[in-house]
This record gives sequence, C-alpha cells and structure tokens, in this order.
Amino acid sequence: MTSEDPTKDSVTAPVPSPTRRRWMRLIIGLVAVNVVVFGGILYYLVGAREAIEAIPTTSIPSLARDPAPVTPVVPSTTIPAGFTVPTDPGAAAAEEVPAEPLPPVTFLVIGGDTREGLPDELEINDRLDGNRADVIMLATLDGDRARILSLPRDLQVDLGEYGTSKLNAALALGGADLMVSTVEEVTGVQIDHYVQMDFYGFASIVDALGGVEITFAYPARDLKSGLDVDAGAQLLDGKEALAYARSRGYQERRGNAWVSIDANDLGRIRRQQSLLFAMLESAKRWSIVFDIGAVLRAAGEHLVIDAGLDTRRLLELGWAARGLNRADIDVYSLPVWESTEDGVYYLHPRQAEAAVVLAAFSGAAAPAAEPDPVQELRLKVLNGNGGNEQASMWAAWFEGHEGVSESVGVGDAASFDFDNTVVRVRPYDHDIGRQVVEMLGFGLVEAGSVDDSLDAVVILGADALAAGTVLGA
Repeated sequence: MTSEDPTKDSVTAPVPSPTRRRWMRLIIGLVAVNVVVFGGILYYLVGAREAIEAIPTTSIPSLARDPAPVTPVVPSTTIPAGFTVPTDPGAAAAEEVPAEPLPPVTFLVIGGDTREGLPDELEINDRLDGNRADVIMLATLDGDRARILSLPRDLQVDLGEYGTSKLNAALALGGADLMVSTVEEVTGVQIDHYVQMDFYGFASIVDALGGVEITFAYPARDLKSGLDVDAGAQLLDGKEALAYARSRGYQERRGNAWVSIDANDLGRIRRQQSLLFAMLESAKRWSIVFDIGAVLRAAGEHLVIDAGLDTRRLLELGWAARGLNRADIDVYSLPVWESTEDGVYYLHPRQAEAAVVLAAFSGAAAPAAEPDPVQELRLKVLNGNGGNEQASMWAAWFEGHEGVSESVGVGDAASFDFDNTVVRVRPYDHDIGRQVVEMLGFGLVEAGSVDDSLDAVVILGADALAAGTVLGA
C-alpha cells in the first residue's frame, strides 16, 4: 500500500503555445542565418586576403599618375539615431553623410599565351616561344554596372622603337608597360589597373569554380584547340573551357557535314565573352564565399597584377562587384576592317564606328557621326549543287533585289556536292553574310577568302534546288 504526500503539489511543465514555438523557430533561424552570413563574410575576407597576398605584382610606370587630392575626414562614431558624434565634444552633431560609391575603375585584362611551364594535361602542343597577348579586354566597374570592350589581337599599332606590329606583340616586346601605354593610345581610355593570366591559370580558375555551363546549338569542335562537345548544355572543365576560348577553327556539325562558323578572331572574341558570362554565373553560387580563397589560389603564380592592386583595394573592388548580373554588364567589340601588308594580316579600326563604340564604353556621349553611304552588295554566285544553270538563275534573282549590285557574277564551285548553300565572306564581315542568308531564307555563313572586288560569294547547295520555287516568286 502506498501513501502520497498530501503536501506535495503535482506540478506539470507548461506546454509552449504554437505561436510561441513558431517565434522560437523564427528567432533561432535568424540567428543561424546571421551566423552563416557573417561567418561567410569573415571567411571570405580571411581566405581572400591570404590568397591575394600571394599573387605576384609588377610595377607598371604607365599606371603611375598623380593621385586625385583627398579631402581629410574627421573620424566620428556613428550612433543609431542617424547622427554622428564628432571627436571634438564642442562641435554640434551633424547628419551622417552616406558613403559615396566608388569612382569608375578600368582594368586592362590580358590572357597571355606563354607555353612555359604548361602541364601536358592541357594538351597544348603548339609550343611557341615568347608571351603574346591572346586575350585583350578592357573592363570598367562603374557603380552597380560594368562595361567590357574586347580588342582584336591583330590590330595594327605603332610600337615606337619596335615599329609597326600587331597589338598582341606589345606584351612580348615591351611587357605590361608597353601593353598599357599602347592600348591607352589606341582607345583613348585611361587604364587604372592591370591583370594578366596565362592558360594554366585560366583553366585552374574554371576548375575551382566547379566548371562553367555553355549551351551549344550543334555539336562543335576545333581540331587545333582540342574542343569536342555535343549539342545542348555542357558543363566544361578548365581544359575544355580553354579549348573553347582559344578556338579559331570553330566548326559545327550541321547534318552530315562539319561547317566552319565564326572561325576567326571575331568569332573567338564572341566565344570568350560568352565564357566570361558563364564564369560569372558559376561565381554567383552562394557557396562561392567559402571557396574564394581556393579560386584565387588556383591562379597562383599564373596571375600577375599591378602593384597598385593591394589587398585592401582588391577586396574593396571585389565586394563592390559581388552583385553584378548579366543584365548589369554592357559588352562592346571594336569595329574593324582588314588588310594584308607585306604578307602580314592586319586589322584596323573603322574610325567613325569605333569612335561611337569607344565613347559608349567610356560612358561619354557618342560623337555625332556622319552616316556611312549606302553601298550595294557585290556578289558572285557559284554552282555547287550540279543544277543546270543554277548560278545564272540565282544571280538574276539577286540582281532584282534592292541593295544588291545590278551585276552579279556567276561561275562553278570546285565541287558540286554542297548540301547547304554557303555564303562566304571575309572575317569580320559576318553581318554581310547574315544579310544575304536572310535574303535567301536559307544557307550558312562561312569566313574565308573573298576577292577584293566582291563582298560575298554565294555557293549554291542542294537546299537551293529545293528552294527553286523562290526563283519564281
């Protein structure tokens, strides 16, 4: 028989209400989020600082300019009410002045093609001597926006004591200093900082990012750079991304044939720009804050920056650019025309168009340019499908269209087994090729050799036979 102590009260633990439980979970969640966010920021700062301090720097006299005068700021302590308490106790409190955004900063970004020290795993077999600029870009960070201007490496420039040469040779002949001064002279854009990376550093950063995703409309390859991918969205590793960025012999499999598409420097610039945006997307994943040190260390000795880009400056710029999206970046390419002088291939700026592009890149008002005179396209049509009198019929069809010369040449192609009609144009004249393809309603654009008396050569394929009803339209 048991007896209970009548003096002992039966106490039951209170059960939290559902509302209280929800508030507790919310508070715990907020605390956890703050720990992760601030812990991530701290990890970012520590990891990035250690990695940045290991990056080699170089002195570039061309970047040595008198700094803008700085107005001294009296230190103050911020209080929650939105006012500042000056260190001088006799002074009155004043409203806090918001921090001003960073002024525009322009980088010259160079991808060097040195083969020194490259591992065999990258499979770059064209072991050239020296270090020329394979990628040349100007990048400006301006508040919450950015601008990128790509410069072709074959641009003809005056390198002073070294004479006339291509822009990419400035790096090999005079190093970073000559590269900076030459780009400034060509573009009129003042450069603030310099960043140079070689092939291995680029591939290492892509791998550290976990790869980059590029979507291909068709299977693509480049027998020289080693690119070989299927159609659709592909996650490229560092080696594959490098092959894509270096591709100058780019081909797509259209049907049963491999067709050269943008297989030139202009096409390569477009591919490099698309790769840049893919890297930006990879870098925006939330976990990158914990990997930033690894990404920077991946560049290692393969990255060189100017001495003015100290740790504090890089962290400041990196933090300012953290929120950039694709829509926040304006991309430009320098309009050019081509020539061959003493057997050397050169590109030259189209002065009127280039002035507009450079003004837009600089953030200035574009100069009033005189409209270019409308020129009729000079075409020649070649029979590449074996059809009887095909070239003559299509030439007459072209002559009846506005914007085409009244005299269209005709002839036979080297073979009659073209499945697709090909519109051959000079490198950097792809807009002309696309204009002709749109006029036809079928066909592919191909960069190649075109006689100086012509703007494009149309090689008729089997698709022209199937579209024969167009001739009577």
